[in-house]
Amino acid sequence: MVPGGVMCAPTLTDITRAWAILEYFRTNWLEPVWLGCSLERYEQIQTYDDFMDWLDEDRNHRESDLGFYWRMGLDIGLDRYGAGVGKYVTWGYLAHEDKYQKPTIEGRNAAMIMKGGVYDSFSDTHSSMDQSFLRENTTHSWYDEGTADIHPSDRTTKPTANNTKDFDNAYSWSSAVLHQDFGRLEAGPLARQLVAGGNHGEPWQHQDGFILDAFKSMGGASVHVRQLARVHELVKLYRQAEHCLREFKLNDPWYIKPTERDGKGWGATEAARGALSHWVEVEGGKIKNYQVIAPGTWNIGPRDGEGKRGPIEEALIGTPIYDSSDPVEVGHVARAFDSCLVCTVHAHDAKTGEELARFRTA
Repeated sequence: MVPGGVMCAPTLTDITRAWAILEYFRTNWLEPVWLGCSLERYEQIQTYDDFMDWLDEDRNHRESDLGFYWRMGLDIGLDRYGAGVGKYVTWGYLAHEDKYQKPTIEGRNAAMIMKGGVYDSFSDTHSSMDQSFLRENTTHSWYDEGTADIHPSDRTTKPTANNTKDFDNAYSWSSAVLHQDFGRLEAGPLARQLVAGGNHGEPWQHQDGFILDAFKSMGGASVHVRQLARVHELVKLYRQAEHCLREFKLNDPWYIKPTERDGKGWGATEAARGALSHWVEVEGGKIKNYQVIAPGTWNIGPRDGEGKRGPIEEALIGTPIYDSSDPVEVGHVARAFDSCLVCTVHAHDAKTGEELARFRTA
């Protein structure tokens, strides 16, 4: 894998090396260190009770990195805070080889192996997700774009010249992203796994109810459940990497030169951190407008036009702080959404403005 993309056709040597790297990862870390068992044994886990039985079944399971993390998280109370907004979104990802041959915006969702959708934990319902439902609000953001909820493709980015922090007004470079019907939504591994547990979508699409069952059994979202969803995904992504390597047709054309000079487009996928989507308008062969909603935009966004907090803001409410001069619990919540966020989390006293802590990465 080359960060940033691969602008060449894979060769047989590339595929062979990829298989070797994947196998090394499984036999040297994923099975012996992380799980303490084979992938096949872990894949038998279907419910929260299955998981707890698995932990006690074998000493290797309990003392694996996953077993150790689970026990440690319960010991320090990660299951008792960090809930968030209670509604979750994923675009779905991994295009099906046969069903994505002639992609369209309307047919995209049904052509994904990992299905997209919205899970509302308050009503325990799953719904499909359409990009036309999206809205952005910049009431509390450093942009001169008004206070209305608008679709991303209708937005023209106009940053303010002065970005003084004012928690009653503007205090963030992120916009508030929302669904026109469901409001604020959380993106990320937990969202993907909760949606995977639904009965919506196509019959052939992937379904896995383990994390949804754990979510319900443990009383909803928390730092601990959010991290369990992230690590549970490892095994499924490993299997999909195997699947992708088997699908390569080395002699097929690998580049199609675009011919359109005017039009609008939308693309979406799931990054490791969550739902990612792009909108572009092309006029005369040149980009006229371009917008992106990254996973972080969903989660770190400020209050919206109605004053409702975003996922991380909401998850921080009620977080127990053992030492106010070193509030590591704030870091736990931020990391649960996105491990990269820890390097941008600063803790301040709301009354004095004094910086209490700054989290850094090496």
